[in-house]
Amino acid sequence: MNVYADAGSAGGPLEKKSLRSEVFELLRRRIISGRYALGEWLRQEEIADELDVSPTPVREALDQLVAEGLAERIPYRGVRVLQLTSEEIVDAYVFRLLLEVTAARLSAHNISQEQADALHRILRETERLLRLEDLSGYQHLNRELHQGIAFATGNQLLARLYKLVVNRFPDWMMYGDLVEQPEVRRSALLRDLEEHRVLVELITSHDVDAAARQAMEHMQHVGEELVDWAGVPEAMLKEEERQIHPLLPALAESSDP
Repeated sequence: MNVYADAGSAGGPLEKKSLRSEVFELLRRRIISGRYALGEWLRQEEIADELDVSPTPVREALDQLVAEGLAERIPYRGVRVLQLTSEEIVDAYVFRLLLEVTAARLSAHNISQEQADALHRILRETERLLRLEDLSGYQHLNRELHQGIAFATGNQLLARLYKLVVNRFPDWMMYGDLVEQPEVRRSALLRDLEEHRVLVELITSHDVDAAARQAMEHMQHVGEELVDWAGVPEAMLKEEERQIHPLLPALAESSDP
């Protein structure tokens, strides 16, 4: 069975030597594209039957999803896609805001030419994925771009922490409800892409302060989308933002007096 069409890749069938990682990647893509709903149960036997593989690589892939924060294991019931409360989403948003600004500042200082080229390559690939049917690929590249920025800081612990935090940040929620509003969704993705272009340009030109401010503004727009499309209470989100303003000069400088 060829599962790569589902995963958005042009390869062949799952290979035995990398079965666990390939099943994990397939399930991960399904989660972040919204194919699996928040709280949906991931049944080991059903997935194994669908993919025509043994239960072992599926079980291992589910364990990895849990370890990386995309799913949760419920005792005596199984594994399901992570289902977060508004409070948990806001906590993840605020922590990610802190990390994004820090990562932008450090990567603008430390990024190598090879890493800069990789970010520009991701941007070029993203430009081709703005149609409704491309959402899974777009979201995959969106995460790859942000994780590439975190990696370019040169701080491996920060990069690993960033990956954990972003996995608990349900960005797939924000566009899933816009399937019936393709023009609204396209407008949002175009803004997102333009903000990424500016951010990458500032980072790769080593403009440390401007990169930090752009990362902040980009994440604040993401916060607005959480309110508009994911149903997060605006007052809750704004209060959490207010509390971290003193921690980030980029935030403090751009805030209204």
